[in-house]
Amino acid sequence: MKQLIKLLLVIAVIQCAMVATVYWPEATLLAMMSTEHLVPFEPYLVDEIHIGDEQGNEAVLLNTGDHWILPDLLGLSVSPELIEKLLQGVIYAETGWPVATSVAARQRFQVTDYNFQRRLTLIGKGELLGTIYLGSSPGFRRVQARNSTQDAIFTIAFNSFDAFGLNSAWLDKRTLQIRSPISIASDNYRLYKQDNGWLSDAGGQPDARELDALLVALSSLQIDSVASPDLQQTLSIAVPEITLAIETAENITTFELFTLGERHFIHCSDHPLYFTLSAYDFDRFATLDSDRLRGSL
Repeated sequence: MKQLIKLLLVIAVIQCAMVATVYWPEATLLAMMSTEHLVPFEPYLVDEIHIGDEQGNEAVLLNTGDHWILPDLLGLSVSPELIEKLLQGVIYAETGWPVATSVAARQRFQVTDYNFQRRLTLIGKGELLGTIYLGSSPGFRRVQARNSTQDAIFTIAFNSFDAFGLNSAWLDKRTLQIRSPISIASDNYRLYKQDNGWLSDAGGQPDARELDALLVALSSLQIDSVASPDLQQTLSIAVPEITLAIETAENITTFELFTLGERHFIHCSDHPLYFTLSAYDFDRFATLDSDRLRGSL
């Protein structure tokens, strides 16, 4: 009986040794894989991002220190919300275990250098820090991602279509907003702010509701995008339908609003480019009652 027990113990030890031999290397490999990160360097080092899409477009975002700009659009500001979503979703992404590591998986998940949905080139102080490929989506707000220097493929909480390949898609729509004017002039009226109140050049007080509509239109103005290159040329020789000169404590800004066909555009003296404008925002200026703003009614 004692010999049988000894034999069983020997068999158990052998089985444990076999299990350790089979599984320990894999566990060690998985542990090594789990230490990899999509961005294996300090994310704050990134101060320039080039975003390419599958159609060959490329947007360039540059960090100036206090905000991000679009150097290819004459330094216009990037939407803070959009850049924050990109940074948190990809650059600072939290990654768990890799979902795959094989070459076949790269092709299947569209995270190769020749087959991707988005390619993010990360640059710091003029030096290439890394390239991230975003590929197929395994589910809602999830995307497969791979660093070009790694085999590991991760799933991160991000939508690839939120990494725009067009510069204009990153534009801060609030770029032209004016919140604290001290005078506003058009061809039909001229208004001055005095002692927390407003007067017209005719000496009357502007209608309160009409004045409020004008101030709200200026403070909440939203541009849609940058007009196409051919329209930039057309608009540069067009006659504006509405012209406004708005003075603030810092400077005087001139707005020119245009209509071509059924589309609306705006030019601001602070920027060389013409922007597209929604019918809603255009109408907020076009439907103002000049007589009421002059205080003549």
